[in-house]
Amino acid sequence: MRRLTAGLAGLAVLAALAACAGPARRGPAAGGPAAPSTAAARAAQVKQRAAQLSGRQLNLAVYYLRTYKGRRYLAPEWHPVPYTRAVAAAALGELLDGQPLCRGSRRPFPAGARLRGVRVEAGTATVDLSGSALPARSGARRWPLQALVHTLAQFPAVHRVVVRAGGKAVAGPLTRDPGLPLAPIALAAPAPGSLVKGGRLVVRGEASVYEGTVGLRLRDDRGQVMAQGHGTAARGAPGRGPFSGSLSFTAPATSHPWTLEAFEVSPEDGAVVYALEVPVWVGR
Repeated sequence: MRRLTAGLAGLAVLAALAACAGPARRGPAAGGPAAPSTAAARAAQVKQRAAQLSGRQLNLAVYYLRTYKGRRYLAPEWHPVPYTRAVAAAALGELLDGQPLCRGSRRPFPAGARLRGVRVEAGTATVDLSGSALPARSGARRWPLQALVHTLAQFPAVHRVVVRAGGKAVAGPLTRDPGLPLAPIALAAPAPGSLVKGGRLVVRGEASVYEGTVGLRLRDDRGQVMAQGHGTAARGAPGRGPFSGSLSFTAPATSHPWTLEAFEVSPEDGAVVYALEVPVWVGR
């Protein structure tokens, strides 16, 4: 397996996402994603972890599949991996074997799918998968192949992808397919299970939503809204851009499982058209 250069590995480290954050405000709001009691119960099941991992690491984008209200999306997540120069192999390893961070997301490849090798040369990434990695029916391969292509396309040295399975060429050269929708909102921070100290939660990600407005809401373990506000993406739909926002609240004296909600509402009737929930631990 040919490794990518150290320069490419540096480019793989995602830059901090930045945009203008809308003001946070406290108090309840009409509408919202899931039932509060259910969200709070899910938050309590997530193990608390420190906000920063020890040692050198990279944050790599991984594109899973997610269905919301009957519509399927390619949903990017940012996964921390130990520092390596073989960033393409590391990203594909998370795609095939990693655990989705977002509730409702799933891996696009079956259990047992393995990466046999990947090399990048003259802008083309050649990926060799195990024979059972792709379905036999060619029509069912579109989504997993595009998840693979999008995951590799984060690296500037990759312009196209050729895929082999069981030693035989099965697809390519492939580029990103604009016909498959990306999830309207993707969160880079906070990660599920993060410990939020103090009374301020910073939210970062990317979005393609109406007028670039990403709704944000923080619920406690009883389902009560403790803070709400919004972030503004650098571009509104159909464009896509980074966003950031912050929520201010009164932190409990001890650590409690709370739930962050990020969502898009319809400009026509105010209904939630897409939403994410991220369990976090909040305390002083």
